Amino acid sequence: MTEGPIRLDEVWAFCTARLDDDDAYARAASEGPWRYDPGKHWRRAGSSDYEEGVFAGPPGAQAMCIAGTGQTDDPQSMADAAHIARHDPTRVLAEVAFKRQLLTEHKPELQAAVKDREVTPRVVCRIDGDDCPFTQGLAALYDDHPDYKETWRP
Repeated sequence: MTEGPIRLDEVWAFCTARLDDDDAYARAASEGPWRYDPGKHWRRAGSSDYEEGVFAGPPGAQAMCIAGTGQTDDPQSMADAAHIARHDPTRVLAEVAFKRQLLTEHKPELQAAVKDREVTPRVVCRIDGDDCPFTQGLAALYDDHPDYKETWRP
């Protein structure tokens, strides 16, 4: 049994819900700015081992370690810490706002389609028509979500 055409309104709603999730997670995270300094390490609790750390809040003694990524001076631990710090809540919220703006521009709308003199309503992207590579591409960023449908993949 083959499925019918992609319902862009479903894909659009899925994207909106995922952006809502990203927004909520970013707002619940420790306040930024998050930063990583290869010269500043975090001591693993109950151990004499030090780890690379990502810190939040004001610099100095008040800084809070929000993530330890592994052994000090380990290249992978250092790369992981830099990646985490780069994606702090402020950046995520800015990305969500920008994606929402683009998604709004691609919001599906009901249009009339004429075929064999018969008018049929259909939902299409106001920019791209029947297909919307942007909306489908944005949805694919969340393809690990249980509500994602493989048929949406661009």
